[in-house]
Amino acid sequence: MTTPTEPLPLVPVRWGRVLAVMLVALVLAHVADQLAWELLRDPRVNDKDWGRLLRSAGYVPTWLFGAAALGLVSRPPAGGTPTGRGWRGISLMLGPALGGGVAELVKLVVRRLRPTAESAAYVFRPFSEDLWSTRGLGMASSHTAVAFGAAAILARCFPATRWVWYSLAVGCALTRILAGAHFLSDTVAGAAIGWLCAEFVWRWAAGRARAVASPTAV
Repeated sequence: MTTPTEPLPLVPVRWGRVLAVMLVALVLAHVADQLAWELLRDPRVNDKDWGRLLRSAGYVPTWLFGAAALGLVSRPPAGGTPTGRGWRGISLMLGPALGGGVAELVKLVVRRLRPTAESAAYVFRPFSEDLWSTRGLGMASSHTAVAFGAAAILARCFPATRWVWYSLAVGCALTRILAGAHFLSDTVAGAAIGWLCAEFVWRWAAGRARAVASPTAV
């Protein structure tokens, strides 16, 4: 049983409910892809300050600075007992990176092209063409996966601030749709991948942190 005093507290997850919500959200997003493509388009979004700000949440190096900051504030005082909280910074480094990496792998498998300015039709690249290149592929959005991977880790670190980070991640996803770089369903898939990868990293890091804070006596 975990407590809030543990280095990286674990929160019970109802996996059946989580996966069901993700599946329903993905199906609904596919239904709404055409409408989103028609209504949510602003090719100049990345030229605007707010657009660049939100899009940067999907850039892995952005979170390396956050990871470094978390690592610095989590260090025990000189001569102090290790707390294991340094794994929070490691989690913020690995969570977004893993989310973005998995999204890129999904692109290679699904092979659905990005929408065009003329059509929201789904077009798939055959495996006989550019087998190992993700250029032009959209499902799933790696920017969104990175943003939600970071948001999920920070929500675990600072639960009271979770809506700040998730709002930033949703904003990042919105910029990808506005720019015409992704379908709505691409971003929903990316969000699910980012959250799942972050949860995996957090639970792995929590075990490591507990081992540091309470080493087994030999």
